[in-house]
This record gives sequence, C-alpha cells and structure tokens, in this order.
Amino acid sequence: MAYAATITVERQPLYIVVTISETEATSTSEATLEIMPKWGALVRQAAEKTAGSCSTIDPLLGTASDPSGTDLVYANGTAAADLDNLPAQPVPYFSSDGTLYHRSQPNSGSDNSITTKYYFLAKWRV
Repeated sequence: MAYAATITVERQPLYIVVTISETEATSTSEATLEIMPKWGALVRQAAEKTAGSCSTIDPLLGTASDPSGTDLVYANGTAAADLDNLPAQPVPYFSSDGTLYHRSQPNSGSDNSITTKYYFLAKWRV
C-alpha cells in the first residue's frame, strides 16, 4: 500500500480542530491541509502512533512543503510515541494560499499509522 492521509475538519465555537489520520507513513510523508484560513493561530498539537514499527514521531507544521526556517509554524519539542503540546501563547501563521503542510516524521519504518490533531483558534484577529 501507499501513504494515505485522511483530513477532517470540525468547526467548534472556539476552535477549528483538524484531524489527520495517516497510514503507511514514513519520515518524509506529508499531508496537505488546503482548507485553512490564510491567517490563523495554533493553540494545541496532539499526536499518537497507533500502529507500525516506529517507536517515536516528531510532527511539524508549516506553510511550505518540507517546512523549515520561516516556513515552520510549529515543531514538536521531543520525539515520542504520544504527544500533547500546548504552546504558552497561540502560535500565529500566515499562508498566502491557505495551505499548511504536516509531517509526522516517524523515526523508522513505512508501515506506521499516526493520528494528529491540530487545534486552531476559530476567530483570530491580526
């Protein structure tokens, strides 16, 4: 099988919750979120390895494919099998076309199933 990512969006009164369910994920697998507002703020990142040969994941989110530097919106601090990151302050982002890019970055294997949730503020003012 090949890498696949299913993305669901739940709009709540305070948050936009984006859930990414990946199968056959590798360290370079990338999910594209084309449904985001151009301006936003991330308030939580939660992820878990649900199956596969990897022992840890190290997710990141950016405004460009394979994000780094100024394209990086949020990077996990320490790789683990289960993560729940709450930044001290909302993390603002700007994407000129409303697209964000997610990588789970498992440390090994090509048989990994990973579920990641991003919580964005529903009403972000610049």
